[in-house]
Amino acid sequence: GLRGRARGSRFVWVIICVIHPFYESTAPHAVAVAVQTNSVELEHWAKNQIRFPKRDVVCMPAHRQLEHFSVDHALQRLGLEAADVHVVHDDNLKPHIERPNSTATHQAISIAHQTDGDVCHALVALGSSPIGCDIECERISLPRIAHRVMSTEEGDEHSSIAQLCAIWTVKESMFKALGPQLDFRRDLRVILPPDWNPDIETTWTIEGLVRGHQYRWNIWNKRSPITNATLWMCCGPMIEPLTLGDSDTPK
Repeated sequence: GLRGRARGSRFVWVIICVIHPFYESTAPHAVAVAVQTNSVELEHWAKNQIRFPKRDVVCMPAHRQLEHFSVDHALQRLGLEAADVHVVHDDNLKPHIERPNSTATHQAISIAHQTDGDVCHALVALGSSPIGCDIECERISLPRIAHRVMSTEEGDEHSSIAQLCAIWTVKESMFKALGPQLDFRRDLRVILPPDWNPDIETTWTIEGLVRGHQYRWNIWNKRSPITNATLWMCCGPMIEPLTLGDSDTPK
């Protein structure tokens, strides 16, 4: 929403908080939100938040506060309130769910975010086994930096920004789900289907190889409801759907 503030002889509109869920799925159980807010709202949230009990969010720079704030709202969209579900990270920075008031088996969680100024796009996915997700924005710098994650063969086969962005998201998801002892260029390979069309907003199930072992991954593209940028998202590996309940164990 917007709030008007008088500043001298001018009247300035200040963004308070805009939250747009723009993708939801039950298989896998995932949600993406676009969030825009200001530093005052962020600072207030950081001082009072309980979602990340082992992180000093107050001392983080504004863009990192925004990322955590956005993930908090994505989890709320999934029905997981901060008082019931905490997020903690291990030594490899991999997130885990803790339920302080429950003895339920902890389910797997993966978190991704893409930040552009005061706008953050956050994707959260839940699974009954290790899961990885990622969100990336199509940007002109991708061809220049794609060699960091793509093999020479992949680079020869794929050169468009949409292809590079999609492959990047899949490899990040692979690493999050099955890493960390993985080399992006040597151990991970993405095979885009022959009929893959990046101009269509839909979900594609593609093949991804991790050290030669085949897994299925879902990728999809959406326009940001705030910036209108093209975003690519991925989640996997795909297994039986997860149903949320009092227990984190699939039903």
